Amino acid sequence: MNPARRLGSLLRRAALWAGAAALVLSIIITALGFLAAATFLELTRHTSPELAAAATGAALLTLALLIALIARSTLKRMRAKQPPLLADFTGTLALTTRLIAALIRRDPKKALIVSLISGALAEYIMSERKK
Repeated sequence: MNPARRLGSLLRRAALWAGAAALVLSIIITALGFLAAATFLELTRHTSPELAAAATGAALLTLALLIALIARSTLKRMRAKQPPLLADFTGTLALTTRLIAALIRRDPKKALIVSLISGALAEYIMSERKK
């Protein structure tokens, strides 16, 4: 995965996390407000509006917990889909190293010729970019 794509994915994850955290925090604050109001009203009057406020607060806390669990599982799934940042590079490097080692073991003369040709190609490509 190229770095720009990886950065975009990291930014999307961060935005999702921040949005979910802000939503959960606002719901928790609202729920705590309702629960505080319900407790206050329950202690002062002992009537049914308090039970409604308590039920509303409990429902909001349940909703906040549900949103937090969904966001957590979504973030875990997003993280599991992506390979580590250097996985492609290290895989390619390991494969190249194994191929070079196999070539050298089989025929060192061919390995020398291949290295000379690749060096000449690298010099040609780099000299074109300098101009």
